[in-house]
Order: sequence, then C-alpha cells, then structure tokens
Amino acid sequence: MLKYADVKVVFREVPDEIALAINLTNCPCHCKGCHSEYLANDFGEVLDEASVDELISKHPGISCVSFMGGDAEPDAVFRLAAHVREKGLKTCWYSGRPLPEEISHLDCLDYIKTGPFIPECGPLDSPTTNQRFYRVGRNSEKEICLEDVTYLFQKKI
Repeated sequence: MLKYADVKVVFREVPDEIALAINLTNCPCHCKGCHSEYLANDFGEVLDEASVDELISKHPGISCVSFMGGDAEPDAVFRLAAHVREKGLKTCWYSGRPLPEEISHLDCLDYIKTGPFIPECGPLDSPTTNQRFYRVGRNSEKEICLEDVTYLFQKKI
C-alpha cells in the first residue's frame, strides 16, 4: 500500500510543467546522501485513487502529477499514474532504481527519472550526474520509446 508524507506544487522537477509532487514513503533505496532520508520510513497517509483525486482537486492549475518515490511498489505507482492520465494530466515518476530493460509497462507515464543518488555524481542539474530523466513516448510503430532529456535540467539560466 502506497503512503505519502506530503505534497508540493513544484516547477523544476518536470521541465515545462506545473507539477504536484507527491512524496511517497517507505523508500527501499537508501541512497547515500539522500536529500529526503525521512521518506525511507513507513508512515503517512494512504495514497489511492480517491486520495489522488482529492489532492488534484486541492491544487488547481497543475499540469502534471509526479510520484516522488514508490520503488517498493512500482505496480501501484503505474496504476495511479494511469488513473491520473485518465483525468487529462501528465504523469512523472522519480525512481531511485536503474531504468529497467523492459519498458512496455511505462506507457502510463509521460516522464521518468531513474537512478540512485550518488553524491559524487551530483543531482540531475549536474553535468556529471548518473541519474537520467526521460520523456516517454511512442515511435511510428506505436512502441514505447524514451527520449533522454536530462540536459533540460542542466541549462544555464
């Protein structure tokens, strides 16, 4: 069962989107130097279709819902992402795991961030980051394809 600690409307986690970032708890990754270590604990409110609907209704003007974590229950993240897309919003998942070889199940997402945080590599805005941020789409054969858009975090303003 997915649980969340808090939510925030954010402008930098998903390029060109006003995203509702839902911080999921019970993270199994335990990345050294994690900026949100408290999310490794099992606590918070249950996150299901009804609570997602309520969170969306409380945050008008968002264009995307970003699930921050959820690596302990990826199928639950995919189910909720599909629910969010039915509402006409884009979806994103921030995962601390490497990109899986099989990507067909990512069709409920518009974006995915993959990779553990490694302090010496830096976060997404570092040119040496190990993490990747992908736009999820389909090619002309209707197969899932990923476009690496990590560079969007590294633009100089």
